[in-house]
Amino acid sequence: MKVLFDSQIFDWQINGGISRYFIEVLKRLDNDRDMEVLFRCRHSYNTYIQDTRWLGSKPVLKKIHFKGKLSALKMINQQVNRPYSNRLLRKGAVDIFHPTYYDPYFLQYLGKTPLALTVYDLTNEKFNDHSPQTEKVLRWKKQLIERADHIIAISDNTRKDIIEYYGVAPDKVATVYLSGGFDAAILKAPPDAAIEKLPQRFILFVGSRQGYKNFTAFVKEVAPVMLEQNISLVAAGGGPMSAAEQALMKELNIADRVTAFSHVSDTLLAQLYKKAAVFVFPSLYEGFGLPVLEAMQCGCPALLSNNSSLPEVGGSAAEYFDPLVPGSMLNTISRLLEDKEKRIQMIVAGAKQLEKFSWENTAKGHADVYKKIVQ
Repeated sequence: MKVLFDSQIFDWQINGGISRYFIEVLKRLDNDRDMEVLFRCRHSYNTYIQDTRWLGSKPVLKKIHFKGKLSALKMINQQVNRPYSNRLLRKGAVDIFHPTYYDPYFLQYLGKTPLALTVYDLTNEKFNDHSPQTEKVLRWKKQLIERADHIIAISDNTRKDIIEYYGVAPDKVATVYLSGGFDAAILKAPPDAAIEKLPQRFILFVGSRQGYKNFTAFVKEVAPVMLEQNISLVAAGGGPMSAAEQALMKELNIADRVTAFSHVSDTLLAQLYKKAAVFVFPSLYEGFGLPVLEAMQCGCPALLSNNSSLPEVGGSAAEYFDPLVPGSMLNTISRLLEDKEKRIQMIVAGAKQLEKFSWENTAKGHADVYKKIVQ
């Protein structure tokens, strides 16, 4: 069976969950004797593809910086990478085509080739900011969902949302869980210098702080706990703190207790999880929730919103709160910080929960979907 993957997420992402997911699946499908993986990038800055056979040449302009560089490189990548998949589709030379994101540029070449599509979440549908970019992605996504022969959802909750929102037949959507965590080399790396400068006790927040990630509500809830229990907050990733965020910290009297890392390497992130007292994920919606698995791998108790896919990923190993009920988050965080025995129990349960998720299972789920399509 010949399965073609396109380059689009590797044209756009330097790193990120979607490109990591596809590389992990590609590596494993490449070892499947019943599968021929067709995939190529002539040029990409993506971290995960650099040491694979699928990258044609090392990225150019790596040490040269100029305004608009990222946008220019994305355009260059598209121009040099897309002809490969377009050519194979025009020839009808593949059994299945699986794009890595929602740009439907290939539809004019697809013909009768079956289309498999991964839908990661319905964040844009639920929290539409009506920006031109969001509206464009939603149009793309709708086109591909309507054309797809089979859809992969990365959680049961996402599967349910796809069926309800787009009216897709249930037998056309399969749940295939992701995996996550860090490579062994990252977990064994020497301490990052930044770790030594952090307070002894801190609560960890990871990722974007915008919109549905619910950071502002989280800070308002956690501030009293920080003051009462003399504990700090570390925000990892998500770019620099905005003026509004800084003003909020001052208003809540916690500005001197907050450390923000605009960007973090995987090495530093793993060490932050290891050192944190607890990891809190107050998001209003997640398609899967990779940070939950990262926290569990690093022995960090996870406190999660009780919505969307998070209970699927956290299982009984996490503690939950309702992010829409004032006081729920505060009480859950406060109680767990005071209960050392409970945190130890959660670390043990987290290691067991982690065993339910593996990239091998993700790749097998893909293979099962492809076989169903060509039956």
